[in-house]
Amino acid sequence: MPEHSPAPTPHRAIYGFAFYMLFTVLFFIYVAWAYLPVELELHSHLPDKYFAVFVPILILVGASFAFIIYPAINLSLTPNIDSISSVVDLKLVLPKETQFTSWSQLECQRPELPGHRNTPIAPPIQCNLCKITHRPKTRSPIPPLRFLDLQEVNATFYN
Repeated sequence: MPEHSPAPTPHRAIYGFAFYMLFTVLFFIYVAWAYLPVELELHSHLPDKYFAVFVPILILVGASFAFIIYPAINLSLTPNIDSISSVVDLKLVLPKETQFTSWSQLECQRPELPGHRNTPIAPPIQCNLCKITHRPKTRSPIPPLRFLDLQEVNATFYN
């Protein structure tokens, strides 16, 4: 039985050298295909030169999405370490009939200001963790679509 060593075996060395030579030849063929003029008869049998630029850029964009963009999106969606949502699940502390799935959908109940009337949009929810009531966050509605007159746009931008 041979002793284990980090040195490549003769079998692996031959295949490694063969692959090195194969990819070197393929690289030179690729560079020749990208730089040879179109007037040669050879280009009638090859794909369009557009793919000589498109395929490497496609590989780079795919690699950047896989290793940079998607992990960055996941990190931006992760709550902060000092956030309550990273410690306590919302479904454990709210009553069972509530439909909220995130702490960002709730805000603490503010006390009534004198002379100010709070209009309750939804009933308050008693939290079992912090022993105060929470209300759903309210957002102003999106204004409806309307036709913009060209004179109004010109007056706004160029006046």
